[in-house]
Amino acid sequence: MGMFRDAEELYAVQGGFFDLITVDSSLGPKFAASDTSFLVKYTDPEAFILVDCTGDENRVIYPASPDTDAEITLTMEADAGHRFWLGDLNLTGAIARRKVTIHGSMKDALRLLPAMKPAFPKYRTYCIESGHADKT
Repeated sequence: MGMFRDAEELYAVQGGFFDLITVDSSLGPKFAASDTSFLVKYTDPEAFILVDCTGDENRVIYPASPDTDAEITLTMEADAGHRFWLGDLNLTGAIARRKVTIHGSMKDALRLLPAMKPAFPKYRTYCIESGHADKT
């Protein structure tokens, strides 16, 4: 069994964190500046989170339909996503080893990095403050 016992727990942690950072006063504008959408397809447990930064407001939808049309689709085990937000996953290495796959524009995916990297320390804090300290 992985870090998350089921999709409900994954949505509470990962979905809740996306909710937080996409409206954060310093990170939200960086997501909006990416002007893209991405669907994260998790396995173990299976879950789908859509982050849409193409409109007037950033939107996070979970559970999203696995067939949702997004500009970027990332597929990974839920534990890899968790390690990414903790800052413990070498994304380049994970892509090379096919632990993370990206479909869509790599250029668009790279535009998300300025919003994501500063979120790493916020993830650990979010896990603790939202009652998921066991995830840190």
